[in-house]
Amino acid sequence: MKYDEFLKSVEQRAGLADRGEAERTSLAVLQNLCDRLTGDEADDLLAQLPYQLKTAVIVSPAAQSVSADEFVERVARDLELAPEEARDRIRAVFGTIREAVTPGEFDDVLAQLDPEYADLIA
Repeated sequence: MKYDEFLKSVEQRAGLADRGEAERTSLAVLQNLCDRLTGDEADDLLAQLPYQLKTAVIVSPAAQSVSADEFVERVARDLELAPEEARDRIRAVFGTIREAVTPGEFDDVLAQLDPEYADLIA
């Protein structure tokens, strides 16, 4: 999936007004997701995403243990949104990631997330 297609998908899924907001949302969710994944898995995920996304995210070697609620809070704080709006945007990005990567890679990402994240997976 190309960068413009990724952003357009996030923009449409989240009902955002413009591409800039879709880009900001995508980067915030991806950064927090990669913080939650092991370094190897984050690298594997980013390898299948557009260049502009993979080069904007910083991967740390160790996964941070973050609950789904805390994940939402972090994204909400990064985007300066209410948690419910952040939750909708997270779902939009996860739905777009699901389309952008191979099913096996998406399953590998899900395997590292607690079952409580299921509510965030579009």
